[in-house]
Amino acid sequence: MSDNLGPLRRAMSDLAEHGGNTDLHERVLTRSRKLQRRTTVAAGAAATVAVLAVGGVVAVTSAGGGPSTPVATQVPTPAVTTTTAAPTTTTPSTTTTPTSKPPSSSPTSKRPRYPDCPTAKALERLYELPQDWRFVKVHCWRTWATARVEGPNLGDGAFLFRYKASTGWRYHSQGSAFNCNDLGITSGNPTFCSYQD
Repeated sequence: MSDNLGPLRRAMSDLAEHGGNTDLHERVLTRSRKLQRRTTVAAGAAATVAVLAVGGVVAVTSAGGGPSTPVATQVPTPAVTTTTAAPTTTTPSTTTTPTSKPPSSSPTSKRPRYPDCPTAKALERLYELPQDWRFVKVHCWRTWATARVEGPNLGDGAFLFRYKASTGWRYHSQGSAFNCNDLGITSGNPTFCSYQD
């Protein structure tokens, strides 16, 4: 008994030649690239929202008046990962940033906030000292800072600096004695000046 499968085998062989192979590799790579672009765009949008939120806080804080300390910001760098695995169906996530309120002063605390005391190196950038001179022993009182100088041929004088919210720390004057009334100081106990009439 002979089988009559010859024509069927030829028909299947013809179909196999013309059908080609199913290559899923290109489709997987295309889908992976699309997901990578979506992830990059979402991370960039999240970084932009974070920068805008920090900028808004800084703007609100500086508009509030009074001395403020500078805010250091760091923009997060979006991490991009390359993957060639089979794609999964995901929905893009949205990042929300909580709204920030400007710091409110506590009703129980009526003490004003004063700026941080600057370093000797920071004051050296504000006033050009002669060669081989440098600031040492910085003392602060409210919005005032005094710095003693170390170097050759020195007297007993001190350099006086003042902080204003609009300009930051600035050189004011120098001398061996300061009159508090001349500086506009009418109360308190600053060590760098005395109340004289």
